[in-house]
Amino acid sequence: MNINKVIDFIVSTSKSPILIMLVNHFAVNKNRILRPRLFQAVSKHILADYSRDGMLGDLSLFEAKSLQLLHDNTLLRKLKGRVPGSSGGGLKHINQSIKNIEQRIEKLNKLEGPDTLRFLTRTYLEDIAPDFDPVFLILFRSLATRLFNNFVNSIRAIETEIGTIHKLRNIIGKEPVFFIANHISNADHLPILFALNRAGLISPVVIGGSNLYRGISKKILPKINVCQIKRDDMIEKKIKWLGNPIYIETFKQHNQYMWLHNEPYLFYPEGGRSRSGKILKPKVGIIKNVFEFVKTEQRKVHFIPLSLSYTTVPEDLAIEDSRKGVNISHSDLIQQLVDLNQEYGRFKDTATYVNLGLPITITPNNIPDLEDFSCDLMNKVRDNIRPTPTYEVAQMILGASESGDQSSANRFSVTDLKNANPDYDPEKLISAIEIFATKKFIRPDTDLETDRIYTISKPEMLRQYANRTECEF
Repeated sequence: MNINKVIDFIVSTSKSPILIMLVNHFAVNKNRILRPRLFQAVSKHILADYSRDGMLGDLSLFEAKSLQLLHDNTLLRKLKGRVPGSSGGGLKHINQSIKNIEQRIEKLNKLEGPDTLRFLTRTYLEDIAPDFDPVFLILFRSLATRLFNNFVNSIRAIETEIGTIHKLRNIIGKEPVFFIANHISNADHLPILFALNRAGLISPVVIGGSNLYRGISKKILPKINVCQIKRDDMIEKKIKWLGNPIYIETFKQHNQYMWLHNEPYLFYPEGGRSRSGKILKPKVGIIKNVFEFVKTEQRKVHFIPLSLSYTTVPEDLAIEDSRKGVNISHSDLIQQLVDLNQEYGRFKDTATYVNLGLPITITPNNIPDLEDFSCDLMNKVRDNIRPTPTYEVAQMILGASESGDQSSANRFSVTDLKNANPDYDPEKLISAIEIFATKKFIRPDTDLETDRIYTISKPEMLRQYANRTECEF
């Protein structure tokens, strides 16, 4: 199957007026935000700020224009350097990119003042703003359910308390709502979106790093409501995109327009996947923007702790490699789905849990301390994590190996684990051990009828799983 052609077919099919009408009438997800209106409103706001000598003055505009030209000229040199070794469709794509960048450089060089600001704002919005298509979402979800059934069938949406989902339905789309999740895999948004849609909840805007926009993901992510943020270098090893004043203000105003129109959001305060397994100390930037929104617009908002846990993490080995400096951001969305599906197809009785917590409401008259609130929020996420057998048994194995004498420090027996944890489900215990043995985190030394003894071959991998219910701060 040529997945590119399949996605192109879904994109073209989703433009059907009949399907659009049916989805907008009957489906939970509808066309709620019109992209042209968003572009117009954000540009108008930023230009108004510039005209009244607000945050974005001539100095900010000069800095942003200079950075954009430096970025484009650097990228242009790289692309021209790739031409001699390219051919066919690859060469055609490079030449088209070169032409587009040359045109952008030429136009930007000619612009001054408000025209420059208007041009840069629109350029950045083209990258940032999702192009959500609810018809595409339904068709893509249907395709994924069939092609990646092992993974999709593993997803479990859980309420922290009975009635949680009902409470969420009553506020989502009517008031600003923010799902706050722990970050384990590059594909975390997939089980979350499947779980929310199964629960009959509106798909949130997902803030995703530009590292996700690879290959076919560039076509899919905007259509399923992913908002791109560039956290990488704008000028190599010198200045990041978030150091560009026009870019960061455009991103901020884009979000605030969405919040004013009650679009639910999903983001990961940790900022990136945890390398240790533990939940990282939250980065408070976006939560700070939400608090500013509450104060400026006099609107109450709701934070929803969303706790994610996997029986088996397909990227576990890669995550450990990243601790040694290896770049592990190279898969597109389809490859992530393939990896998840293969991983869950290898083992029985696996599950991916999405635990939905009760709303935490912030009002203009009761805005808490930013740092304390952010940490408390992530502690709430931790407290609601549904431990999987692999999380629990990894803790048991490490506990047994660390409490024994030196000669048995890297060994354990199944009987000892059972005796030390008499109330633990023996089927879950054996299932987790089989997963770790298949992954070669442990290896069998003996397989007697009376007992099985294992040697721990990769304690750092067990620790990664054992840490999933802890915070690093």
